[in-house]
Amino acid sequence: MALVPMEKIHPYSGKQALLTSKHRKLELIAPVFQESVGLLITEEALDTDQLGTFSGEIERLLPPLQTAIAKARLGMKEQGVALGIASEGSIGADPLAPFINSDIEHLVLVDDERGIIISEVFRSLEIVAARAEVIPGQNLEGFLRRADFPNHSLIVRPRAERFETVVKGIGSLPELHAAIRLCAEESAGGFVEVESDLRAHHSPSRRRNIERSALLLADRVSHLCPECQSPGWGRVAYEKGLHCGLFNILIPEAIGREVLGCVACDHTAPGKLIAEVADPSICPHCNP
Repeated sequence: MALVPMEKIHPYSGKQALLTSKHRKLELIAPVFQESVGLLITEEALDTDQLGTFSGEIERLLPPLQTAIAKARLGMKEQGVALGIASEGSIGADPLAPFINSDIEHLVLVDDERGIIISEVFRSLEIVAARAEVIPGQNLEGFLRRADFPNHSLIVRPRAERFETVVKGIGSLPELHAAIRLCAEESAGGFVEVESDLRAHHSPSRRRNIERSALLLADRVSHLCPECQSPGWGRVAYEKGLHCGLFNILIPEAIGREVLGCVACDHTAPGKLIAEVADPSICPHCNP
């Protein structure tokens, strides 16, 4: 689908939106929106840790998408604006391949003038997320290579059910050894947990994934609904149900085509064709 001339007709051209983040995401997100739709984004550095932290001292109570929406609304309420943007990442065992880590980044644009929320999600296996239990004086050379330290910062905390000390943003060996000694004083047996600092301003690999999610969302925002002209036209579902390529057996879960839709009205249309027949590898007759 060709892009419409944004500088003339896109409803966000020349408008301002507020990005709620305390982890320096503006430079990752703002340029692509300004280039694609003319949306100007500023940043509000509020305490988004209240919605949950990677290091676990504050539990995230909402799913990632809802957390991103809540973040956006924090800044919107603070500044009294109608357009807000925020992101939320989930890093850990991949839902499709649990033996490896993945980074799933949700990015949202909340538009209270139109009463719509436009969102995109980007999944990447390219994330540095290392973790180890160590004691003071232990050789950390192998772990530090896996953690890409000091390019990626680290967090140290006690190995205990309850603890007060968490040292974040560690970027040098002297800082790391000092944090391990400090946290060992609160830990059973002197063991401490050392892990990647996954906040965006301390994780270059995560920053690249946030940039990719921004490209996806900006592209979606750039497309207008052919029926109501609302921003955010894009994939909303899949058509399922294909016959096996070897046997004429219907496989209900096999994906055939994308379904495009609008976030503001009920209009839908057929999208990209993915397959006309199902791969025999997912056929219960071919692979009982």
